[in-house]
Amino acid sequence: MLVTLIFLSSTHHEERDALIRLRASHHQQWATLYRLVDTTPFSEEKTLPFSPLDFQLPSAQLVSWHPSAQGGELALKTLWEAVPSAFTRLAEHNVSVSRFSLSVEGDDLLFTLQLETPHEG
Repeated sequence: MLVTLIFLSSTHHEERDALIRLRASHHQQWATLYRLVDTTPFSEEKTLPFSPLDFQLPSAQLVSWHPSAQGGELALKTLWEAVPSAFTRLAEHNVSVSRFSLSVEGDDLLFTLQLETPHEG
């Protein structure tokens, strides 16, 4: 019986030591991960500068641009198919649309957008 107790005690100590080593290893891995996160430079995506001339395309012709302190009004003669991509292009330039209208003028579609640009702090 004494041999059994010594064996169990020895096994218990080995398991405890293994657990301590495992915890230390995990702690070291987390510390390494945190250091990597802290030293990884954060890079913001560069937004393209806005120009109304970027909307002068085969599927859209610039009719007018009226800049304002908050953004401006952009008017395009466009095809129906080109309307969704205009919103995508504006988002790439970090420009918001506060309102827009679509109207038919003869054979053309007039697409008028009220734009807002972010104010730099």
